[in-house]
Amino acid sequence: MSDNTEENGEKQASEAPQSSNSEKMGITKGASTVAFFTMISRVAGLIRDTVLFHIFGATGITDAFFIAFTIPNVLRRFVAEGALTVAFVPVYTDIKEKRGQKAGLEFFAKVLGLVLCFVSLLALIGIVFAPAFVLAFASGFADKAEQLALTVSMTRFLFPYVLFISLVALAMGILNAHRIFASSAAAPIFLNLSMIGACLFLTPYLDEPIYALVIGVLVGGIAQWCLQWFNLHKNKLWVMPRFQFRAPDVARLVKLLLPTMFGLAVYQINIIVLRQLASYLPEGHISYYYNGDRLMQLAFGVFAIAIATASFPTMSEQASRGEWEKFKSTWRFSFRLTMFITVPAALGLAAIALPIVSVLYVHGAFTAADAQITAYTAMAFAPGLLAMATVRNVVQTFYALEDTKTPVKVATLILFVNLALGLLLIRYEVVGLALSLSLSTSIQALILLVLLRRRIGALGFADLLKAFLGNLTLGLLAVGAAYGVSTLGDWPLGLTFSNVACLGASLASAVMVYGAGSLLLKQQEALTVLARFKR
Repeated sequence: MSDNTEENGEKQASEAPQSSNSEKMGITKGASTVAFFTMISRVAGLIRDTVLFHIFGATGITDAFFIAFTIPNVLRRFVAEGALTVAFVPVYTDIKEKRGQKAGLEFFAKVLGLVLCFVSLLALIGIVFAPAFVLAFASGFADKAEQLALTVSMTRFLFPYVLFISLVALAMGILNAHRIFASSAAAPIFLNLSMIGACLFLTPYLDEPIYALVIGVLVGGIAQWCLQWFNLHKNKLWVMPRFQFRAPDVARLVKLLLPTMFGLAVYQINIIVLRQLASYLPEGHISYYYNGDRLMQLAFGVFAIAIATASFPTMSEQASRGEWEKFKSTWRFSFRLTMFITVPAALGLAAIALPIVSVLYVHGAFTAADAQITAYTAMAFAPGLLAMATVRNVVQTFYALEDTKTPVKVATLILFVNLALGLLLIRYEVVGLALSLSLSTSIQALILLVLLRRRIGALGFADLLKAFLGNLTLGLLAVGAAYGVSTLGDWPLGLTFSNVACLGASLASAVMVYGAGSLLLKQQEALTVLARFKR
């Protein structure tokens, strides 16, 4: 018996690394799938914004639309995408692991009924009390009667979007729990294509052309849900909703969901604060803020969210099984992979913001002066990219542990920090507001890392710091090359063939320097990405 025990122990020890490598490759595969479709979505989003600003420019009308669109978007982050997903996945995974697939689907049916009822009520409240919501987000519009009326009207039309995107988020949760990432990552493409089509083909026929964007959003929301519904059916995961709100499993989800809504969505809460302050700035500044944020979100959404999305189901399963060493190994891998990509992305955004903004936006009604302010705003957002990626990674780690209280406490503190910094830096207008978000999110990231170490023990900070410094050194070399190439462009001219070629060469030089340097140094993340690319 002793010999058998020793043989089993040796067998388990020899199999553990293989299992770990398999899980890491699974995370990389999932992250690459999410990143691929998210990249297409973000490119479509940039095209959407390019068309939008070409037609409308950075004006009070676009400011009104962005506030109207922000309100349902922030609320969906609170109650659905992000919050609902990270609360749903650990509970669903635990039920599926311990009680079987049938019990898991029964739980999904009950949550679907809850979401339908609650979000429909929320949408109705939003339609009725739209003026109050608008003033809560942009009280600076109170003295601008025409702009306020336009914003309220668009907000009312946009609130049904919350229902469709909430259903999309729930579908995303169960699909991701089964390692099905493509459809949820591809869904936003439909929204962007719908808005592009509405801009191009509906604006000539409307008395108020900006309403074409509202129609595009609603059609895009319906299209996203149809895609998820099809994939649920295809994978035999679709169930009819059940309205059993007092079921113990539903109560467990709600217990996690309520604090999760604040913990994960702190970035969105900060946006409320900063948009509120921005509403008092001169006309067009909300649009500058939006553009700068979109550029930062490009890298964040493509890479940081992709890696967090792919690693979350694995960490939830490991936590459910009590495999704590594997849990920490998975966290370290996902964190290092996140930093490997976001460090050069943040440096690149800071170094060549003006070329990027000029090529994307300087044409039609969007001027070179508009591009200059937008570029400074994007540069102020750049440090926040690293902080946001860290926050997303660490917060989801707490949620995989079903610990929602810790992120909420930190989020509450950061809200006050962000407000104080916003009031202090608003003297620098929109650039100051962007910088305040970067600073407050950086503080949040540091606090969460310290608390995570207390929660699960040593995280291997020495190894993580070494990897980070390596990424930083290579990133500086890469963006130095990119900036040198970018000096050949004539950026006030905006979208010209020579400027597009110059920007492309600038980005390509950065990718080649960073990629080649990483492979020469045999960085683990570079080798993992290369292996996945070869497959």
